[in-house]
Amino acid sequence: MNEYNINALAIPLFLVFMLAEYGLLRLKGQKLHRLNDSIASLSMGMLLLISDALLKAYTFAVFIYLFDQHRLFEFSPYAPVTWLLFFFAVDFCYYWFHRCAHQFNFLWGAHVGHHQSEEYNLTTALRQSAFQYAFSWVFYLPLALLGCPPQVFLVLFILLKLYQFWLHTQLIGKIPYIEGIFSTPSSHRVHHAKNPIYIDKNYGGTLVIWDRLFGSWQPELTDEPCHYGTSLPLDTLNPVKANLQHWWMLAKDTAATRSGADKLRLWFKPTGWRPTDCSNKDATHPVPLQKTGCGNRKKYDPHTSPAIKCYAALSMLMTFYLCFAFIFLSPGLSSMQLVLGSGLIVISLICVNGLLENKLGYLAVESLRLPLALYFGVSLWAPLALAFTGLMQTL
Repeated sequence: MNEYNINALAIPLFLVFMLAEYGLLRLKGQKLHRLNDSIASLSMGMLLLISDALLKAYTFAVFIYLFDQHRLFEFSPYAPVTWLLFFFAVDFCYYWFHRCAHQFNFLWGAHVGHHQSEEYNLTTALRQSAFQYAFSWVFYLPLALLGCPPQVFLVLFILLKLYQFWLHTQLIGKIPYIEGIFSTPSSHRVHHAKNPIYIDKNYGGTLVIWDRLFGSWQPELTDEPCHYGTSLPLDTLNPVKANLQHWWMLAKDTAATRSGADKLRLWFKPTGWRPTDCSNKDATHPVPLQKTGCGNRKKYDPHTSPAIKCYAALSMLMTFYLCFAFIFLSPGLSSMQLVLGSGLIVISLICVNGLLENKLGYLAVESLRLPLALYFGVSLWAPLALAFTGLMQTL
């Protein structure tokens, strides 16, 4: 199995759950999905999978090195106490990464993508920044020094991420007995809301006991319905721009401020901080920052024709297949194939979201991208079929 990346198997599985959620909500008469928002969220998720496929082998190798060479304690991976102890430890590390990602400008830039959707459904769970893993893995390295066996860490980390998937729904109300102990859809809706009372609350991944211990707990209030998105609206479907939005603002402020000290400390200041000479410049139209929260507002919902929507949906289905095959086979692909495949998928996602913004100039790009995507998809079919034939024979 080392020659395949089984993370790709999550793509069809998550699609089944998302379709089920959509169907159940429609049966209840609720329309909480928009095609353009869902495709933008899923595009972000695919960019994360590509980043993950290219980065995780390196980051996990650092964890293994620290465990092998510098661990302070010995824990058996076969002992139940090991799994129980490090379940709490992994969740604790996640809490502090997540909290820091909301507190410091440069980390917020690597996390903000997850909060930009103005809808809240299971597609939002997959809307993640492509750069988040480039920073988050550092927060788990103390576990290697404490002697957490790598296989224990990997399983617990995967379970933590899988658990968080079902939290991103409005289909489930408050759950008796576990609210305030475990993360639930209700507590996580609060975390995603941009209402001022809900800003920077409920960071817990599996457990919210950390929020209660460290003062970041806020239950969902019946008289304060959640409205979603970030205080600074994204106002684009482009997944690359979404990933770079906050860092681009920081870069512009870095260039604009006259203070040499502010050029550096801006990146490490809280997410509500900007240099004085930059914030004064926007005094008549201040940039709303995440710390402030904001009231409800009209959602970014560009309109386009039914024909373009159908084409975008079909194009996205093809890109799902490309991404699934590419991620699954990535450990065995050459460096050139990894670069070209990543580039083609990124361009595909930019094009489909551009068309949903009614930017019809992307149709010219499509005339080149579409045949390349078809060729790439066909070239991956044979090794993908061979891989699954081999897997079925081993079961």
